Amino acid sequence: MRFAFRLAKLLAVLFAIFAACGTSRALAGPPYVTDDPEPTDFRNWEIYSGFQYENDRGGNTSANVPFAEFNYGAMPNVQVSFATQLEQINIGAGGRSGYGTTEFGIKTRFVQEADSRPQVSFYPSVQIPSAPGQRAVPFLPIWLQKSSGPWTVFGGGGVYLNSNPGMRDSTFVGGALERSISPGTTIGAELYHQSAGAIGGIDTTAAGVGMIAQLGHYHAVLFSVDHAFHGDNAFSAYASYEFALGPKTSHSRDDR
Repeated sequence: MRFAFRLAKLLAVLFAIFAACGTSRALAGPPYVTDDPEPTDFRNWEIYSGFQYENDRGGNTSANVPFAEFNYGAMPNVQVSFATQLEQINIGAGGRSGYGTTEFGIKTRFVQEADSRPQVSFYPSVQIPSAPGQRAVPFLPIWLQKSSGPWTVFGGGGVYLNSNPGMRDSTFVGGALERSISPGTTIGAELYHQSAGAIGGIDTTAAGVGMIAQLGHYHAVLFSVDHAFHGDNAFSAYASYEFALGPKTSHSRDDR
């Protein structure tokens, strides 16, 4: 009970920090929208492929089938990431499909976790739209994480810099609580808020649950579902397969 209270207190602090400065799952912390600060281990790969689905309160849907995300530990405490996707959007009686957004990012952990402090990373990324004439959208977040026994709390947030016509800068803040139930297998829940990225749009506040099921050292299945309490996106779902490559280290998920 005492540790649960401390986790709740730390989560509240994370929300307060980033709400003071102001949903996309790509380059997040699969299977969650909220990311964590832990980079991919040095000289290791984490490769994800699967689908994402959303529907709004007006009955419009969007899906990324398939998407692919590649994370590589380029240096100790440094991860480089690339994500791409095919996109299907249905609005009313119409719809479109094709190549979606491409993303690049670099996660750098500059504070290591200790008994008295969380680990902290800066994870700037850029979303490159496939539509002609659209400008790239940078995302500048800070992520924190603290663990104790089987429990881990992580979260943070940042700002999207969107200069496209009809759009505006927006902020994201989120936090998640995760529990290990066996080596490499976890369950968790998250809560997040994102301000409207379109002029005249509606902010989104949502909660979700997720699970990572480890299948040996190199394979895992991940999934999550989210429901928005406020905003246009009423429901979203994520599922992916993870394939890990590289030398096994003492910090790999299989040993957590």
